[in-house]
Amino acid sequence: MSKSWSRRNFMMSASVAAIGWAAATGLAAATNASARLWKGKRVTLLHFTDTHAQLETHPEYLPGANPEIQMMGGYARLKTAIERERASCDGACFLADGGDDFQGSGPATWSEGEAVLDPLKALGLDVFVPGNWEPAYGPERFKRTMASLNCPVVCYNFHDIASGARLFPPSVTLERDGVKVAFVGITDISASKRHPPAEYQGMDTARMEGLRDFVKQLRAREQPDLVVAVTHTGISISRQIARETPEIDVILSGHTHERTMRPILEGKTIIVEPGCFGSFLARLDVYLDEGGVARHDYRLIPVLEGRYDEDPAVKALVDKSLAPYRERMSRPLGRTETLLMRYDVLETTADDLITDAIRKAAKADIGFSNGFRFGPPVPPNTLTEADLWNFLPMNARMKTGWITGKELRLYLENELEQVFSRDPWRLSGGWGPRASGMAIAFNALAERGRRVVSVKVDGREVEDERRYTIAGCVRGGEPVDVICRHSGTHDAQELPFTVHEAIREYLEAQPVIALRRSGREKALDLPPMVFSQDAILSSRDLAAAPTTPFGLPPG
Repeated sequence: MSKSWSRRNFMMSASVAAIGWAAATGLAAATNASARLWKGKRVTLLHFTDTHAQLETHPEYLPGANPEIQMMGGYARLKTAIERERASCDGACFLADGGDDFQGSGPATWSEGEAVLDPLKALGLDVFVPGNWEPAYGPERFKRTMASLNCPVVCYNFHDIASGARLFPPSVTLERDGVKVAFVGITDISASKRHPPAEYQGMDTARMEGLRDFVKQLRAREQPDLVVAVTHTGISISRQIARETPEIDVILSGHTHERTMRPILEGKTIIVEPGCFGSFLARLDVYLDEGGVARHDYRLIPVLEGRYDEDPAVKALVDKSLAPYRERMSRPLGRTETLLMRYDVLETTADDLITDAIRKAAKADIGFSNGFRFGPPVPPNTLTEADLWNFLPMNARMKTGWITGKELRLYLENELEQVFSRDPWRLSGGWGPRASGMAIAFNALAERGRRVVSVKVDGREVEDERRYTIAGCVRGGEPVDVICRHSGTHDAQELPFTVHEAIREYLEAQPVIALRRSGREKALDLPPMVFSQDAILSSRDLAAAPTTPFGLPPG
């Protein structure tokens, strides 16, 4: 797959088929013409989220009939794209960041987020909403980092447990060019329960009661022209928020790294999500009359290396931030002859590498990964220390123990419920269980507790009473018997090495790898590859067709 800019191939890519370069420029011209003719108020919302500390231009995957890798993103190019869009606005313009910026790379972890701070501040944010990974370095560091931002930080559901008070204002109302916009922040509801306890000590994200009443009161008190929720919850929960709180005009969604190529409408609420890693910038133009939102235009803007030069000032800040870590980042670990990627809801080649290494190092029957969607794709090339930390930004000790076949099935049912639940409030993350040594077949759209069809370990169907050893990583502050969210693991114990050490050892023994998906996690009622959690749920539960271009590839 070519890294070079190819207009023809880019236009064929499914993830940007509706926003290919000719289409995008044509829509921009149409939008500008509409703006000039519009007599009422108008506002432009620019939005990015989930950059996960990817400060520099990186490979990005564009699926479709001819999948390809393009070089995209980087804060310096993102700044150029932002300023270009700001310059073309005919009316008020606001830039929102949906969070998960301070974790996701080696330099971010080694500096506890400090490497990200100055480049991010230079983008000129108007509002920031903390993502679920912002507290990765502990509560006190999290609070200091949020206080260091040069823009309002807002969140409705981030609370201090001891006092019950919110850590941040729930909203901020900004006025510009005669337009008042009220921004409400919402972060991942399940973060304080699913993350390592040490990260969220004394903090809670689960309290969502009273949101609709709050928005009604906000409208009455502030009299905004537009109410915008910036939600780090994923599209499926964002859609549920829109159903339950129709007083919200726009939802700028994040967390599940989806790319919406056209807006999702829940009633009159407009919902968009711009992917991750700074590879895309969302632009939503909203036209207002006396009745509220009259119409809107939307573009998902690809931040392509061949289209946007790097802003010199931001480039200098990025270089300064990364300078102490360049040598460490570039250390070679091995080589991959196939694409390593982590975008699929089910099996990914990146997690196949991680779990193979975990299982081998622990000498376990099953090696588990927490999954996630960290890390840009790695094309066939040398694997470096930077790639390792992109996929696993939080190095951790490993642990092992045993569970029965019956306990394994129950665990997998619980994990699948959090990916495919009919109740949006039960959803979390957007990825299924990922493992080595185990093959699972299931029906994603089945009822809760009835999804698993087959679980095989070492090629044999599991037996209820048989013991199987499992291995995974330690998460700070959780009980020793919890391995990859499985509580009650028998004879659990920590091992004297980390998951990074296990991968390095694996690559030393096998310095050239060529991983391909092998059907470790297989949904019998879905296509072989699934890139969008929301597309699955939309096609099952809603009349509207799936709108996320990262969704279901042909056959």
